[in-house]
Amino acid sequence: MIAQTPALLALLGTTLMAIVIFAPQVRPAPIAVSFGPPLPEVAPDRAPSAALDDPPPPLPPGWPGLLDPRAGACDAAARLALVDALAAVRGRWAAAILAHAFDDERDALVRDAIARALAAL
Repeated sequence: MIAQTPALLALLGTTLMAIVIFAPQVRPAPIAVSFGPPLPEVAPDRAPSAALDDPPPPLPPGWPGLLDPRAGACDAAARLALVDALAAVRGRWAAAILAHAFDDERDALVRDAIARALAAL
């Protein structure tokens, strides 16, 4: 037993050194530093109201979300492509989506394309 003690101590020392060397090191959280000037404090009664007076931007129509939830906020060109695709399908479900789109659409160009597609069905 005593003859094995140096070998066990060497093995234990090697194991501890491996842990110290290869263990992931804990890094402190980075400190946030701003090099800009401090923001002026505005009293609540003197808060700028320009942002409150502006109307919010209009929401895009929601009918593209009927096809794919990710397509809810697409632009007019993408909505025109969707109208063309739905007109090419010529299914009852496509006509139902186009009818909903006609009621929901605010862009005149897209609305005219929807009307043409509905007339062709």
